[in-house]
Amino acid sequence: MTYVNTVFTEGPLEAQASEFASYVSKLKGEPEEKGPFIIETRNLLKDKKFEQVFQLFAKSTSVLLEAPEKEFEAIFNLLIAILKSASPDTHPTLIKSSIESLVANQNDKAIQKLKVLQNLYNTLEYASPLRYDVFLTILDIAAKNDEIDTLLLQLSRLDTWVKEWAISTNQIRELYMTVSNRLKEAGELKLSHDFLLKHLATYSSSDDLSTAKPAVIRAVTEAIQLPEILSFEDILELHVAIQCLKSEEKLFDLLKVFLNGNLKEYKAYVDKNPDDVEKFGLSIEDNTRKIRLLTLASLASENVSREISYETIAKALEIEESEVEMWTIDVIRANLIEAKINQVKKTILVNRSTYRTFTMEQWKQLSAKLEGWKKSLVDILQVIANAKLIAQHSNLNVNNAASSAVVVVDGVNGQEEVSGS
Repeated sequence: MTYVNTVFTEGPLEAQASEFASYVSKLKGEPEEKGPFIIETRNLLKDKKFEQVFQLFAKSTSVLLEAPEKEFEAIFNLLIAILKSASPDTHPTLIKSSIESLVANQNDKAIQKLKVLQNLYNTLEYASPLRYDVFLTILDIAAKNDEIDTLLLQLSRLDTWVKEWAISTNQIRELYMTVSNRLKEAGELKLSHDFLLKHLATYSSSDDLSTAKPAVIRAVTEAIQLPEILSFEDILELHVAIQCLKSEEKLFDLLKVFLNGNLKEYKAYVDKNPDDVEKFGLSIEDNTRKIRLLTLASLASENVSREISYETIAKALEIEESEVEMWTIDVIRANLIEAKINQVKKTILVNRSTYRTFTMEQWKQLSAKLEGWKKSLVDILQVIANAKLIAQHSNLNVNNAASSAVVVVDGVNGQEEVSGS
């Protein structure tokens, strides 16, 4: 959705208003040209009471929902054009009143409604806060009518739009939560989780964090539950998450296991808290699969550029050696590691591994590697420099030998002989 005026109406306001009044009166089943709606509109126009005309028309939005599909978009475009003439003080209220009627009525014209709302959105200025209200209405109708797929591309631009609309923090918070909820209802679970984190990121230390606690608990359980989420640092980087989880110690402990723990630690947690995993709405079986993947990723990160035996992996994951290749392939597919499987030697050679957490210890390891590479490069440059010196010295000797040679011609047979001086 971009700023393009898609409402094409012409003529003075009075003519547009008369046309709209006639159409509404017809939908109401009133007498032609003598219906109460037409008469009321004419009297208001005659007395130049345009603001009252706008209010009357905005209230008639629910009547327009009865328009035939082929006329639906056109008559709403006419209403949008008329309401744009309202004063800046009343225009937002009129628009909100009109779009509320679209949501309240549950008829079957979802596609037509979405077209009308997109037209309305596109007639508003970039920085208009009304775009926030219109977008929420579009989202609501799309979700209720299984049309959420039509908005997925636009959602990637929502952060930019939020800045343009210059809306309040509470509105941003509501927007991200609403988007998250609608996406979850539509089955877009990972994207829903991403917007839930955006919602939580709007909280600061000065806010009432008690209102965020349900969202934090949901975010943690979703992160553990969703198979595509294999990194948990995003949650722990949120100030609100840390504060809210202080009173949810057991859930916080489980999150820390998935953050940087292994299978052994997970099993110890389950043994200590046998009922908590299911209480959080999680599956022990699914959790065990995820923690095995993460355990193998950690094992690989400790052995980059080295080989790990099947036996070591099987022991860490508590599986049979015959299952090692399957688990290694799964970790590679999850993009946690890059490795080569050697079936003959029964080892995997780790080329790259993603750290589950990047702490000071990892920074120290990275610094040591960089120092090692730096020293190796210095040594290589020295070898190259020495090779150049040797090559230059060798060439100099050859040139000196050639310059000191004398050519003697045998007068008998014309042969040349080279002798030293």
